[in-house]
Amino acid sequence: MSKICVVTGSPRKGGNSDTLAQAFIQGAESAGNQVVLMEAGRAGINGCMGCMGCFAPGRDGACVQNDAMSQFYPDLRDADTIVFCSPVYFYNYTSQIKAFMDRLFCMAAKPFAIKNAALLLTFEDKDSTVPDGLIKSFEDCAAYCHWNVLGVVKANPCFEKGAIAGHPALEEARALGASIK
Repeated sequence: MSKICVVTGSPRKGGNSDTLAQAFIQGAESAGNQVVLMEAGRAGINGCMGCMGCFAPGRDGACVQNDAMSQFYPDLRDADTIVFCSPVYFYNYTSQIKAFMDRLFCMAAKPFAIKNAALLLTFEDKDSTVPDGLIKSFEDCAAYCHWNVLGVVKANPCFEKGAIAGHPALEEARALGASIK
């Protein structure tokens, strides 16, 4: 059994990204995994300040900021897998999920147990290459963190709330979740 943190980056509650994340979670839980949902898109997380405070003596890798991100660190520290789920905004992650990712910098001061990562994306455009730069950034981040990339699921075109209903990406996300042991 793995502990999986699913990080959603959409500020829109109940939107297509939330639905895609739920499909992944269903698959992961069906395989006996423990899943922790982290709704970064609506959490109010500040960006990293680059202050290096997490490296200060006595900080034990803890960020100096006391905002919503603080609630996520305990689960992140002992998770095996992290899954980012975001709509694509202007060819990239939402600013909310990017702030969450930047705040993972503190794991350089005290490493997390994360070994695997996956990416789930929704976007409006019919052109499936729209998130290629985002995916490259994710893969570069995973390589830097020594995370094994388990998969990338893209759901497009999906914009209006509910547009993802019946989309094949839901089953792909469910299968990806179920493949984690």
